[in-house]
Amino acid sequence: MKPQLLKISNPLDYSFNLFEQECPYFGTPWHYHPEVEIVLVQESEGEKYIGSSITEFSPGDLTMIGSYVPHYYKNYGDYYEGNPKKMARSTVLHFNEDFLGDNFLDAPENKKIQDLIINAKRGILFHENVAQSLKKDFAKLSKTEGLDRLLLFLSILNELSKAEDMTFLTTDPMQLTNHQDSNRIKKVFEHVMQNFNEDIKLSDVASLANMSESAFSRYFKKRTRKTFSTFLTEIRIEHACKLLQKDHHSVSEVSYESGFNNLSNFNRQFKSLKNTTPLNYRARFLG
Repeated sequence: MKPQLLKISNPLDYSFNLFEQECPYFGTPWHYHPEVEIVLVQESEGEKYIGSSITEFSPGDLTMIGSYVPHYYKNYGDYYEGNPKKMARSTVLHFNEDFLGDNFLDAPENKKIQDLIINAKRGILFHENVAQSLKKDFAKLSKTEGLDRLLLFLSILNELSKAEDMTFLTTDPMQLTNHQDSNRIKKVFEHVMQNFNEDIKLSDVASLANMSESAFSRYFKKRTRKTFSTFLTEIRIEHACKLLQKDHHSVSEVSYESGFNNLSNFNRQFKSLKNTTPLNYRARFLG
């Protein structure tokens, strides 16, 4: 999965983009763009990759993704088998951070919306009650025009900015900032996402980026605000969380299948990132 820089065109008569998607499966590749994105999944299930997080999605999943944050929605395998009863539907909103002018968000009345957009760089998952309360407003957007549509969109942003029932998907903001970053790092991201459960050496990924180990380490941290080892650990722990939510594997098997060859190191890293042990985490879902 290569994170690609996508160009999103806003309609000439609107300050933000509204896209209602209906297809057999979500086909957009792992990508990023300067626009902030809000996604309400209407139908289908799968996994979403946002920054270094891996979480499941289902109907009613409402997520806000910040500018230049890599992301990817992948349906489960049966959606790719041509079953006419399996459809993927979503409502997607794209807007630039300055979509209403350079100074709009600086107004004191808009402080919460400004904070919302900043926090979206960590990826925000809004809980089911928030998505449910806004479902009708999302449906109305495509049926309104002109100022009414803009006011309704601002109302949605306002409600999201006040929502307390939400979860940050990553601990630190992660973003690629331009096309040059994509060309240099896309091979690294692809390699990690496909091989995180195997031994990945810094020298290998530095070579993919055509850099020395020290230069790559500095570059990666500057662009993603985290070290490469932290990024790799986060990807592995997120995958472990997915496995722990299903009672199919022992903790030692989860550790191995997530790329950890040492169980005590896995337990230590898991507790550091999730503030709980793997067993206690599993108990939340299966207890």
